[in-house]
Amino acid sequence: MEVHGFHPPFLKLPIPIMKLRKPLLIAAAAFATAMTANAHEEPAAAEMHHTAVAGHTTTTITASVKAANPPWVAGQAATALLTLTDASGKPVAFADLELAHTKKIHLLLIDPSLTDYHHEHPVATDKPGEYSFNFKPLHGGTYTVFADLHPVASGMQEYDKTEIMVEGDKASLDETSGTVATVDGYRFELSTEAGAVLRVGEATLAKVKVTKPDGQPANVLEPLMGAFAHGVGFPSDLSGVVHVHPMGTEPDNAADRGGPELMFHIVPQQAGYMKFFVQVQIDGRDRFAGFGFKVEPAVAADDRIEAASASPLSESQKEFLSQYEAIRAALAADDLAAATKSAKAVSSKDEAQHSAAAAIAQSDSLKAARAAFITLSAEAVKVATKQPGYYQMSCPMVKNGLWIQSTKNVQNPYQGKAMLDCGSIVK
Repeated sequence: MEVHGFHPPFLKLPIPIMKLRKPLLIAAAAFATAMTANAHEEPAAAEMHHTAVAGHTTTTITASVKAANPPWVAGQAATALLTLTDASGKPVAFADLELAHTKKIHLLLIDPSLTDYHHEHPVATDKPGEYSFNFKPLHGGTYTVFADLHPVASGMQEYDKTEIMVEGDKASLDETSGTVATVDGYRFELSTEAGAVLRVGEATLAKVKVTKPDGQPANVLEPLMGAFAHGVGFPSDLSGVVHVHPMGTEPDNAADRGGPELMFHIVPQQAGYMKFFVQVQIDGRDRFAGFGFKVEPAVAADDRIEAASASPLSESQKEFLSQYEAIRAALAADDLAAATKSAKAVSSKDEAQHSAAAAIAQSDSLKAARAAFITLSAEAVKVATKQPGYYQMSCPMVKNGLWIQSTKNVQNPYQGKAMLDCGSIVK
């Protein structure tokens, strides 16, 4: 079975909706599928990283897709036209959109069987607000289309959802689970930490190991839209979409190589069958591995075996967490000066806390400060665990990217304004 297309946090939706924004991260498990893809580029510009995250609101941009010469017929290539308009009906130009992982428009198309997946980057036509791309649907039926956008006006990532009709035979949904996919001889194997069951609301670390056709580790993954891989997934009802990138260092230049293992931090938000696609680039060619899995429902709080509460915080611990919060807030605001100043104010007698704060205080860049903040956060987690009024949160883009907040409103210190609400509550 061949799948075309793609794009590298599913929405938790109480009712079906047609417009989406900032979807939730999903869990990953597996269904073997072979895939290929073609991407269409728009003009390059300065990069801004992003990922799909929790929550949804009304979008500010409306997307619609049509065939340049209808109708669409399964198995036949055709030119497709994407139209973007704002709330007032005004055409949305490239200048109205921020760059997100080297592209201003990521278009995700999937058929009801969750087997024919396309990821396209439409290019501007001569008509304002109109963008074109090539599309060859494999099956007939109603394809769901998600336009992944980052409007300058809103400053937030948005997903607008629309549909297109394709004539031809429809494929049926196969809810088979599996953990291995083979694409052009490359083997993709997915596993979870300690064989953990994927469950709604619980963080799970998923690993995808890539092996060459000769059985050797595939440490040849090339930079692809600012990352070494991209993941996208859909629930069976296509009510949402997730877009995640692997944890760890992202490539700085075209010569960098990644692999053979890709780590995704997953927090599923919807029970039931899900399809998850992983995209990599090898030898200049996109390759897609598809996995299918079932997410288990959340465990009711009454059914959990809760450990005894921690001892009340001492005054020095309260002071440390207060100082820590000032650093976290500064990093979330991309304010290096405030972060280093707050770090200098940390007067903890705990050697580990003091050392981690000192590293932040001496940082000459936000990147360095955030790297040191990982260590400081590990200390904050130790102090705040099981304490009322503190929430442990996680960033899916950063290895060991935990932090502590006193509010449930996610404000990511590792991503700052670019992805302020990327992340989720772990505990």
